[in-house]
Amino acid sequence: MPILFLILLFMVIVVPVSAFSAQERGLWTPSIEEPAPDFVLKDLNGSEVSLDDYKGKVVLLAFSTTWCPHCRKMPPYLNELRSSYGDKGLVILNIDIQEPQKKVRSYAEKQNIQYTVLLDEDGAVATAYQVRGVPSLILVDKKGTIVCRQCRSLDVLLEELFPVNGAEDR
Repeated sequence: MPILFLILLFMVIVVPVSAFSAQERGLWTPSIEEPAPDFVLKDLNGSEVSLDDYKGKVVLLAFSTTWCPHCRKMPPYLNELRSSYGDKGLVILNIDIQEPQKKVRSYAEKQNIQYTVLLDEDGAVATAYQVRGVPSLILVDKKGTIVCRQCRSLDVLLEELFPVNGAEDR
């Protein structure tokens, strides 16, 4: 009985602490360091955009909808990230899930979105990326590898991906 108690105590204390630590660093993710699935989606002008178009760049995929209250808070933050890191190679792709182009275009204009908005009309890309809810942020490094899902500390990760001192980056 004491061994079972110790095992349970270990699980009750250590597992939540390690989960909190990962979550605190923004690395809470069911799968990390896996290849990002390529996709081809249309932007608001009807042009086709592929993830492959951005090889060699860090890409932030922001899955969202126009009706989601939390998604409505994202554009100012993402505009700021684009302003801070865009000239260093960060690309932000907002992927709107299963909504009509006209509605998404109107929303993007009202929100003053300054990054590319793509239309995932059938939700296939969201499914490929295992998006379970919105907003959902997925960071893809220069090698095309998913380095973070549901990133909570994007600034920390972006500083690692875009080092100031010119050191080797991902």
